Amino acid sequence: MELADTHCHLNHPAFDADGAAVLSRAQAVGVSRLLCIGYDLASSRRAAALAAAEPPLYAAVGVHPEAAGEWGTEAADALRALSQASGKVAAYGEIGLDYHWETIPRDRQRAVFREQIAFAGTLSPTLPLIIHCRDAQEDVLAVLQDSGTAAPVVMHCFTGDPQAARAILDAGHFLGIGGVATFKKSDALRAAVAAMPLDRILLETDCPYLAPQPWRGKRNEPSYLPAVARAVAAAKNLPVETVAAVTTATARTLFGMT
Repeated sequence: MELADTHCHLNHPAFDADGAAVLSRAQAVGVSRLLCIGYDLASSRRAAALAAAEPPLYAAVGVHPEAAGEWGTEAADALRALSQASGKVAAYGEIGLDYHWETIPRDRQRAVFREQIAFAGTLSPTLPLIIHCRDAQEDVLAVLQDSGTAAPVVMHCFTGDPQAARAILDAGHFLGIGGVATFKKSDALRAAVAAMPLDRILLETDCPYLAPQPWRGKRNEPSYLPAVARAVAAAKNLPVETVAAVTTATARTLFGMT
């Protein structure tokens, strides 16, 4: 069974001591392709470097809304150079809006989000966008629609209900499903997953965060992705092999994972 982890942070300091072993464990359980996501300039550089060194890894570069203070001309120039130097930058992100903590004012977050969507289009008009959306779905969808982007969009770490999922699907976007789908109180999310077309679902860990059951509360890692696949399969009443095959094919096509 082959799986693709479409949102991991192996560039996070949590993996500095044992990153190679973590990657080896992932491959041992069938996680054959991984998208390592940047969240600021330093982590984007690290993601690109890891992708260049490790064949299973691909990179996304971008500035997370909580790091929006980094965004500007110098950041754009640095991210452009990263993208041009690497043949394995497969997406732009994670970018978006986070209204939960509001460490950056909402108007500034929206401005940076709009600017990064436009910037990503200058790298490639079809470069997929990895979207961070926390307590901000209405505004995220509005900014994306107003941008007129033709790029594929992945709503990372979707945890909403069927109505929220329908709004995203109606906009033509993909949904990233992670460890939250395994949590006891995630019935609304599982109902949403049950109603989603399988070919619009991507599997992710978001490691080192949001470890699935039975590892909840511990450091997450890509080798736990089969638990997410099993949760999706149970919600949709499908064989886990079917979920793995379809979601992996979607990831490989969307991100050019050879």
